[in-house]
Amino acid sequence: MYNKKAALYYDYFVGKGDIPFFRRLLLRLGGAVLDMGCGTGTMALDFAGAGLEVVGVDNSPYMLDMADSRRDKLTPRVKERVEFVEGDMQDFPWDHQFSTAIFARGSFAHLLSSEEQMACLANVRKLLEVGGRIVLDLSPPSIEFLQGGTKLGETVGVDGDIKLLRTIHTRCDLNRQLCHHTVIYEQYRGGVLQERVLGELSLSLLFPREVMLLLQASGFSIQEIYGDAHGESFTSTSRRLIVVASK
Repeated sequence: MYNKKAALYYDYFVGKGDIPFFRRLLLRLGGAVLDMGCGTGTMALDFAGAGLEVVGVDNSPYMLDMADSRRDKLTPRVKERVEFVEGDMQDFPWDHQFSTAIFARGSFAHLLSSEEQMACLANVRKLLEVGGRIVLDLSPPSIEFLQGGTKLGETVGVDGDIKLLRTIHTRCDLNRQLCHHTVIYEQYRGGVLQERVLGELSLSLLFPREVMLLLQASGFSIQEIYGDAHGESFTSTSRRLIVVASK
């Protein structure tokens, strides 16, 4: 899990190009939305702005602090449509059901074993109304990714002469189907290093056929499959797997 400063820096490197696709998808599916692994609330707040009722769930208090601070800046009408809750994806009780549960940007991969994944899907199924949908958004492992290594040089400007550099070291354990990331954020002012922050996380390596089997074994019926956040079909070269399944 990221610490407080790493959670803050994380947000600078998250793109927003996929948000319109998921907004259109959830508006089409309709009803109340459960955003599992909502992070800093980027998607949940957008969905609420589009008129959807949203509950965002995450186990990181640091991420949720940022989500709440963003929520506080909304208009009262939009603000009342979204709520952020600290909770466990495997065991999240709620007093009403949802039309859609979404796991965007690989949040489902934070569950590191088949037992955790099945427990989470069983929990979500209980929280969905009859005919409700689950949306899983994952990145199928590529050969390059499985080889691990270091991703260098992604830089963003923050304010004036302040820049952030992110370096990611990746190590994959193929037998256990896990990938371990060490993320280093470096803050520079005028080209001089001011701060270095470390974040670490592990993710499951989930292959497409395995994802389908997990959903079917949990009582879901596959409805739609996409290969990117533009609505294109899933193919052998797709670097994203977006599955919509019904209860």
